[in-house]
Amino acid sequence: MDIKKTIEELEERLKSYITAIKYPCLEYTPFIVEVGALTVGTDGNGVVIVENKRYPMQFSEKAVKQICSMTFRNCNDEIVQPKIFSKYEWYSEKTGSLKMTIEELKKIVV
Repeated sequence: MDIKKTIEELEERLKSYITAIKYPCLEYTPFIVEVGALTVGTDGNGVVIVENKRYPMQFSEKAVKQICSMTFRNCNDEIVQPKIFSKYEWYSEKTGSLKMTIEELKKIVV
C-alpha cells in the first residue's frame, strides 16, 4: 500500500472528525458505545450489533441503558463491558490517535 495515499486518507478522516466536534450543540443522541475495539450500532431491523465504523452510531441515554444491560462477549467467550463516550470525547480521542499515526507515517516517507 502506498504510504503517501494512506497519509492523505488519514488526513481527510482527521478533518472530518474535527468537523464533527467543532460545533457543539445539544443532541438527542449524544452517546457512542464501544465494546472492545468495536462500536455499537444497529442493523436494518434495529437489532444491536457491534461493528467497525468510521462514523459510529450515536444513541440516546435511554438506548445506552438498554445496550449496557446486554451481554457482549469477545472471541474468547469472555464478557466485555461496554464503554460509553460522549460524541465530543470519542471524536477527540480518535483525532489524537490519527494525529499521532499521521506524524509517525510521515517519518517513514521522509
